[in-house]
Amino acid sequence: MKELFEKLKERVAEARKSLKIASPWIEECLLEKLLEVLPKGIKIEVILRSQELKDLAITGEGTFRTLNKFGADVYISDRLHAKLVIVDDLLALVGSANLTGAGMREEGNLEAMVLIEGEDVKRFSELFEDFKRQSVKLLKDALAVVISVESSTEATALLFENIPEQSFLWVEKEDYKLLCKITKVYTQSQSFGIQESFYKDKLWLLAHLRTSLLRSGGYMGKVKVLLELRGEKEGYFGTPLRSLSLGDQLLPVREKEPDLQKIMKTNLSGYSMDIPLRVGSLLGKDVDVYIDLAKLTSMHMAVLGTTGSGKTTFVSRLVSAIPPNSCKVIIFDLFGEYINKLDLKRVHHAKLPYTLLPLWTEDIKELFRDYGFVLQERSEEERSFLAHIRSQLKPSMSLSAYREKTLKDILLEASKGGLRRDVLDVIEMVIRELGEEVLENQPKVFKLLEEALSSDKEIIIVDLKDMVNMSARLNLVGLLLREILSMARLKPERRLIVLEEAHNFAPERGATEVPTGRENLAINMTKKIALEGRKFSLGLVAVSQRPANLSKYVLSQLNTQALFRLITQNDIEAVSQFFEYPQEDQLRLLPTLKPGHLFLSGIGVPFSMLVEIQL
Repeated sequence: MKELFEKLKERVAEARKSLKIASPWIEECLLEKLLEVLPKGIKIEVILRSQELKDLAITGEGTFRTLNKFGADVYISDRLHAKLVIVDDLLALVGSANLTGAGMREEGNLEAMVLIEGEDVKRFSELFEDFKRQSVKLLKDALAVVISVESSTEATALLFENIPEQSFLWVEKEDYKLLCKITKVYTQSQSFGIQESFYKDKLWLLAHLRTSLLRSGGYMGKVKVLLELRGEKEGYFGTPLRSLSLGDQLLPVREKEPDLQKIMKTNLSGYSMDIPLRVGSLLGKDVDVYIDLAKLTSMHMAVLGTTGSGKTTFVSRLVSAIPPNSCKVIIFDLFGEYINKLDLKRVHHAKLPYTLLPLWTEDIKELFRDYGFVLQERSEEERSFLAHIRSQLKPSMSLSAYREKTLKDILLEASKGGLRRDVLDVIEMVIRELGEEVLENQPKVFKLLEEALSSDKEIIIVDLKDMVNMSARLNLVGLLLREILSMARLKPERRLIVLEEAHNFAPERGATEVPTGRENLAINMTKKIALEGRKFSLGLVAVSQRPANLSKYVLSQLNTQALFRLITQNDIEAVSQFFEYPQEDQLRLLPTLKPGHLFLSGIGVPFSMLVEIQL
């Protein structure tokens, strides 16, 4: 046997292409001697047995270190009993001996080995390939291994290193791949074997505990299966119904992998995005993140987060990424922020002056009450006055008298007799407090709105910065939303409405001082667009720093979500509906997100993910 091993070493030293070893047990010392004579650049493949722990005890950890040092591909099999060594597919050593001292030493076991050369070696090479197909390859870049399976989409893994939460990992099966995410990283609890209270020396106790913790080692990870990659049929990927298996190896997701690049341009349905809009990159990765424009214009979107978290920058990037001639965007901008963030060549900027804009007789009554006059419609003068107002003020841009008349003109036309003095007093007080233009800007505002709606520019900014009166803002936004919806019904084409500070226009009942009844045209039209807009390719992007104050009905219709930092419990609870069960691990990250970091989820993206944008 000794001569045979030496002869094997000689032939291994002459290898030009490959070395293949199948042996249930291999000892480090013999393996080292064999591989150290192997020329550089030779492909090494080794199959070992792992039927029980005894196999790995005999083979030993040193063998795996040696195989790794020489760059071998290692496979394990729970059925392997054959022993063979093949060099360049031209020479095969076949028999009963393992590559161990007992198998190769003269004083060891009684073994028989046959040296085969020539054409017959091909049959053993084919047999080796068959063994490989029935074995499991140990992957050198594996980051974790599955140790328990809870369901088809959930498992627990032992991590070989401290992998950040929300990291993505692959599991490669025979005919498909699973994309997974680490949702939680933790260590196993344990007993330290001492009663700490009996030890008074803090340093000794600190040393003892630290040593115990380091020796215990090992991070655990909760794994969620996101999708099953299955090629082109019926979508690029599908619902993961086939579960992970015990022992599955989890691999890193490489930034430039073609599969990942293609997945990032698919929506939740597994189909390629109609128009992918780049909005940022995976947190900590050079991987572009996209949203499907078609899903925004049909199924709406929420952009939620505290002030300064990056919402406006995110929406600006989203809008800027829309290709020319593919979608009309109307932005309701409360603070005049967007004009400096978008390409002015694509923008029609409608900066609206401060004005009052009552649309109903109740608005007029409220205006008069604010200045000490109560209209109760008890006298003929009051009834006649309000009847004239009703004939002039309509919640419609095409029917309202504001297209030609100022509010001041309408009030003076309607006032008769003794009531005229009261009307003049109210007008005088409004002018003294707010300026005469707030009573005369109505035709100007309507002209600005009509010009904006008829503009051939792709992005319309309705600048409400100077429109500080809450009632006027609600009425104006409601009017414009109604007009946009009417246009969409008459001529369906892609349109996207961006409603900044949406909770100011469509609040949850009782959450704010903003009315939520029929008198709030803005909330009524926002709800109508959220419900009906998809039929006309009219999408809504609702932006808010207080999701708890946003209408729950509207919130429930926003099917793609960009969630930035949220702090208050009410706001976090309001967005909890957007997270997959179990949701606690994701929700607890919301208060810790830094500006520019966000959770992106919903039907416009392939899966929920942590994203970063440059601020």
